[in-house]
Amino acid sequence: MKFLASVVAEMRKVTWPTFSENVRDTSIVLMTSLFFAILFGGADWVFEQGVTWLSK
Repeated sequence: MKFLASVVAEMRKVTWPTFSENVRDTSIVLMTSLFFAILFGGADWVFEQGVTWLSK
């Protein structure tokens, strides 16, 4: 029981993010993911074209 009491005490010290902070952080993650998906997709396409051209 002492463990659970200390967990509750520590959780009361936590400062939770606001809604606007959550929206901002989520949009940063989504934009970064989209950027890298396009970057790696483009690189994959370029390498695929190069391998296709070399194998002819």
